[in-house]
Amino acid sequence: MQSTRRITDRPLFWYLASVLAVLVHAGARIVQEPRYFFWDDTQLGAFGQWYALGSRILDGSVTILSPGAWQGGNYLAEGQWGIWNPVVWLIALGTHAGLGATVFATAVKIVFLVLLCTGAYLLARSYGATPWWAAIAGFVASTSGQTMFMDAPSWVTGLQNLALFSLAWWALKRHVDDGRSPIPFFLFTYVLVTFGYVFGVIELAFLLLAWLVLALTRRQRPQALRVLVLGAYTALLAAFVFLPGLLTAPVTIRKTSSLTNDLYLGVDLGDLATSAIPTALSSVRGYWGDFPYTPIQYTSWLLPLLVLFPLVAWRRSLRSLAMPLIMLGLSLAIVLGPSVIGPLRYPVRMLPYAVLPFAVILAVMASRHLPERVSRPRVIAAVVLTALSGWFAWAEHPQSWSGIAIAVVLQAVAIVVAFLPLKALERWQRSAKVVAAFLLCASLVVLAPQIQRHPGPPLGNFNVPSSVADMKAVAEPMDHGIMLVGDGNWLRVHPEAYDEALLANLWYLTGKDASSVYTVLLFESLSSPLCIEIRGWTCTTALEPLFEEDPVSIADDMALNTVVVLKSPGFEDEPDVPAGWSVQSREYTWLLTRDEPMDRAGGIARTSPGVEASVVSRDDLGVTVHVDQVGDEGGQIVFSRLAWPGYTTTGARLGEPERGFLLTLDVGASDEGHDIRVEFRPPGWTLELGSAITAGVIALGWTVWFALGIRRRREKEPVAS
Repeated sequence: MQSTRRITDRPLFWYLASVLAVLVHAGARIVQEPRYFFWDDTQLGAFGQWYALGSRILDGSVTILSPGAWQGGNYLAEGQWGIWNPVVWLIALGTHAGLGATVFATAVKIVFLVLLCTGAYLLARSYGATPWWAAIAGFVASTSGQTMFMDAPSWVTGLQNLALFSLAWWALKRHVDDGRSPIPFFLFTYVLVTFGYVFGVIELAFLLLAWLVLALTRRQRPQALRVLVLGAYTALLAAFVFLPGLLTAPVTIRKTSSLTNDLYLGVDLGDLATSAIPTALSSVRGYWGDFPYTPIQYTSWLLPLLVLFPLVAWRRSLRSLAMPLIMLGLSLAIVLGPSVIGPLRYPVRMLPYAVLPFAVILAVMASRHLPERVSRPRVIAAVVLTALSGWFAWAEHPQSWSGIAIAVVLQAVAIVVAFLPLKALERWQRSAKVVAAFLLCASLVVLAPQIQRHPGPPLGNFNVPSSVADMKAVAEPMDHGIMLVGDGNWLRVHPEAYDEALLANLWYLTGKDASSVYTVLLFESLSSPLCIEIRGWTCTTALEPLFEEDPVSIADDMALNTVVVLKSPGFEDEPDVPAGWSVQSREYTWLLTRDEPMDRAGGIARTSPGVEASVVSRDDLGVTVHVDQVGDEGGQIVFSRLAWPGYTTTGARLGEPERGFLLTLDVGASDEGHDIRVEFRPPGWTLELGSAITAGVIALGWTVWFALGIRRRREKEPVAS
């Protein structure tokens, strides 16, 4: 008995119990749907992106620009490639280990769920929670609806941000309040920011600002100074990572500065009222239409337990829990705010950042006030709140009454067994460890109906192959310069067609230049005439403008050698192609190939009449040309490159982009016989590089200064005789 008590007194036991619960929960999802963590954007975006970065690392040729990927090839502006992130490098290299796409992506997601659990556990402990209640916080933080139905299956950078944010918050507190080393904060924040996903960085900015204001109002000057230093480091890192995207936005579809509420992926008060029920269906409008038929808004079934704590307990805890309460309020304000704030969209993405502080608050309050004998009226109030949340859920979706009823009954029974004063349960209700262990196990039971009724995420499963070798083989008969035409959603219904075509970033697995990759930064003047979607496919009208000669075709200007046309609705008949192209009919696609392949994109596409030029050298970041001949009136050299902001030239000047998107060089008679270099650096590169260097200096300088300060204080301490 004593041995058992010693084990359950150890924080490691409860941390491992929390991790085990997370693994059981994730495992149950996988049993229901083996591809649960390899879904939608992970299939079409993240995995191919990781593989491409891994290939570049292995080749020793990591680049920030790829001309042949066209609008998807501006990797720093794109942001989420994680070019500067060592964790992403490890993931990228791991894709080459031969595990298969589904297995590898699943392993990555589970690792980050465990990291999220770890961060929430440590954060709760740092605010004073006992190990057993901190274990509850770790599990709660990893099971919110947005996390489990959107971020973990599909939007992996959202999951990565949340996990690192929880660790950065913990590291911030241990440095600012406890005077511990700042190194963990610098490391976790660097990884968080360089993931390139802005939402976690916004939350970190709110956290730092709130902490600074709180320290100043409390006249805590040392703490305020520490926050200022850490905030400056974070701001400089953010400038380094996000400025390229902001300065590139004017030529993309992200140039909007509107402030509006189109209700798209936005949460309202009605959704929050149902958020304690795991099986409640939300009214969040999104890709699926008006209703996702999944509980995206779910926070935690333990939400009603907040009424168990008397008002005096809340008053006593306001000061120590001020920061979690502030972050809860700020996060909810964003969640309930406008759905479009300039380039920022989808406020539901911020919901997990409200669940995290809630989990901490619950764990700390329970550690201080439970299992003190809870009054019967408070337990009844918690049950009533659960039932009321269930009623709101039923009112939203009456047809889902059975799932809601099951959830409400399970939750009510668990609350009654854990807290209602009953003589038969009095003995074990006195033990906080027993109650916490019961609630941790009950959480898995309560979530079981959700897992059974919602086996998959609401986003699209594109049924892509898991075999990297099979996907590589698709492009074997193709030359560099590939474009997919047709609606990629057709492949969801006909996955057997993946033997002949790929989607989005899966083209990166082939090692061939492909324009049809995933990008959130569609170059507007290119995407508009070809009606290109962010995942690379097109509408049925794309072929005509692609091959229209004016004076040459867009296909020529883009150095396309292969056009894969899906035999989807609108492409039942063999496409007409211009001279110099051939058409091959395959089972699921039309394969259009150039008879005499062009060089890869990035060089000279064409010159204006009277101008002759040749390529001296070229690489991903630029090209050097020799101007052989120029007429008296001058002319232009047009490159098969997008005119991204950031290109500069020596010896000539850049002209207005041809077609609105092709990099163009104006040359005059004086340029004849000279070499001219056109080179790309991200817009604002000097400022961005300076920001990164300054951030590094701050991190190093502050770490040394802090360590010397600790050393000086220790030397002043009297030596015990």
